[in-house]
This record gives sequence, structure tokens and C-alpha cells, in this order.
Amino acid sequence: MSLTAATVITEINTIVGDSSTDRISAAERLQSLSEATIWVQEELANDLQNYTYSLDYYDTINYYKVTSDIADLLTGGDLRREKDLQNFSFTHKSSRELAEDIGQGSGESAWTIERKDTDTYVGINHFSKYKAKQVATFNSLTADGGTWTIDETTSDTTNLSVDTIEFEEGTASLNFDLDVSQSANNRATILNSTYSSANWAAYEDLAAHVLKVYLPDVDTFTSVTVYWGTDSSNYWSATTTTAFNGTDWTEGWNMLSVDWADAAATGSPDSEDIGWLRVDYNYEAGQGDDTDFRLDDWIVVRPEKLTFHYITYKVGVDNADADIFKFTATTDVPYFSGMYDNVMYPVAHKAASLIFKNLRLREESADEFNEAITGLKRLRKLIPSSRVAEEKNFKVLGVNFKRRRRR
Repeated sequence: MSLTAATVITEINTIVGDSSTDRISAAERLQSLSEATIWVQEELANDLQNYTYSLDYYDTINYYKVTSDIADLLTGGDLRREKDLQNFSFTHKSSRELAEDIGQGSGESAWTIERKDTDTYVGINHFSKYKAKQVATFNSLTADGGTWTIDETTSDTTNLSVDTIEFEEGTASLNFDLDVSQSANNRATILNSTYSSANWAAYEDLAAHVLKVYLPDVDTFTSVTVYWGTDSSNYWSATTTTAFNGTDWTEGWNMLSVDWADAAATGSPDSEDIGWLRVDYNYEAGQGDDTDFRLDDWIVVRPEKLTFHYITYKVGVDNADADIFKFTATTDVPYFSGMYDNVMYPVAHKAASLIFKNLRLREESADEFNEAITGLKRLRKLIPSSRVAEEKNFKVLGVNFKRRRRR
């Protein structure tokens, strides 16, 4: 039977010597229980709070937004490869140090947590077991085998050119404009119908296509559709309505990805004979004429499965087994229930300390706080923490450890 908030509150009542609601309301008891539980979590950060998240790591892509997927992230614990590949450990670094490692092309496998613009990211620097394959550099109209052209009949693309000023990788990008009266379709198309035949069988249904697109305006922009196949009658296609990591389109450069497994097949494409590529920029009917759209750096890459260990800040679950971040009912179940129920004692002492403090009984509050500290010391001895602390590394400024380009 699960230990519930009611069980801990009974212990709190015993400590404060009062089970009535004359001086301490039921809501105040739940509030003190929530605050005490969070305090114990933050002090211990031990393996009772350890959860795991499966992360797809793409070679050369370093930051992964986890704001929604790991909404209960308190702090990172560890990052590990698949069981048979755990022949080294990832280093935990500060976000600043990891950014330096990426910029210098360091070969050390490391991770960080970076919080910015109200979002949370797991940053990773790692040479994956699956290397990215360059599909197109867009350094020229003919740099990638075959010739990049535009569809001026059924799309609105005009003025295709090579842009050596504004690009993301290599030495250039492809630049084009929109003439929305050119066709009846709300899209701009760039294609290569003479692409040098390539064998992508090793990537079929396993890899993602990753590209960079430059958008001068996003007010009416909706999506990008990526096509790859044998010819214009036999191909796969997939559409994304967001940039990489599920973020909104922004003016300027956006990285996007589409998974092969989610693509629709038209005709009978052959993954061993890829000779036709196409990219569509899609927008709403309100789109006007515009200039300086760009396309750069197309890769196909299979993800390496990594497991991210993290410390949760949820205090438990309700009676419907939904995660909770504060206690609102006596039927709620604390996170430590059934794993190590004795955590309730330092929690109860800390909650009693908070209650006594609110009652202006400062000596009693201090005594209970000391009891809570004593309980924490016992728990640290009994329940280990596998959380990897940040390492501080000395670097010689001016030394470039770069081995290959990173994204």
C-alpha cells in the first residue's frame, strides 16, 4: 500500500502536537509538506529522484530542446550510450565550457544543461557512431552532382543564384526570390533532377534529413517539404511545420529535420538509387513577393540512441497517477513512497519547522530544522547519488583542437 500525504501529515501532527485546524489549516499542512519535500529533494538530489529520457543524438547537431519532454527537470544526472557501447563516460560541463569545446572541435564527449529564452536544452558534444552524410553543400549550382534548378511553372521561385555572402556552411548557399503571381500554388520549389545516383539503403527508415533554410519573413510561412527519390515519379516526401527542436520559424536561418520513417512514398522509389532531390517552401495565400530566401547544408544522418539521466522536481503523483509539483490532497503519493518510506521523517521535521516558524515559535522551529538536517545525513549514507558533477577543465587559450566542422 502506497504511503500518502495523509501518512506524512499524521507524522507532522505528532511532532507539532496538534491535529486540529484551529491554528494550522489543512491547506497550510499541505503547503508545508510541499515545501519540505522540495527542500529534501534539492538537498539530496539522490537516486530516488533519478529518471531517464531517451534522446536521439544526430552527429554534428549539438543542442536538443527538452522543455516539454522533461518538464520536471531539476538538474542533469548523467548521459550514457547504449549498453554495449559504454566504454567511456560523458563529462558534465558548464554550458559555457561546452560551447567552447564545440567551437574548438574538441573530441571529448560531454554534455550540459542550458536554459535560455524560457526553454531548456541538453547540449551534447560527441562523435557519434553514425556519421552524417553530406547530401548537398549548395556551394554552387553544380557542386553536388547534377544541377540545381527552380520550378518556374508550378511554383513561385525566381532568380536562383549562388550567394557567397550569406551562408551557414561551406562557401555559399543558394538564393532565390518569390513572384507569387507566377503560379497558382503557394510554394517555392528548388530541385535537382540530375543528382548523381547515390545508395542510401543504410539510411532507409532509420535516418533524418537535416537542412538549413533562410526565411526573410515568417508572417505567412507555414512549412517545408523535403523530397528524395529515384526520379520525379518515384520518391519519398515529408513535411515539417516547425524548425528543429519543434521551435517556431524565425526570420533568418532555421535548421529543420524530417524523419525518413515518417515520409510518404510515391510510386516505387529505390533507396539504392537516389537521383532526384527537391525542397518546397510552403506559405499561405497572403504571402507577397519577397526576396532572398536561401537554402544550405543538407545532410542525412542516423541518430545514436543516448539515455539522459536527470533529477526530477515533481513531488509525487495524485491518486490518478498524474505527476504533481505540490501537494493539494491528502491522497497524493510522495515521490519516495514505496522506494524508501523513511524519507518521510526528515520531510516531516522540516515541515514542522516551517509550521513552528509561521507560529512564531522560533526555538521549536530551529530544533525541528536540526532534526531534519540529522535525517538528511542518514539518508546521504543510505541512498547514493549517481549525479555527475560539472568538471572544470583548464584550457590553453589560442590552441585549436578542431578535428572537423560542427553544427
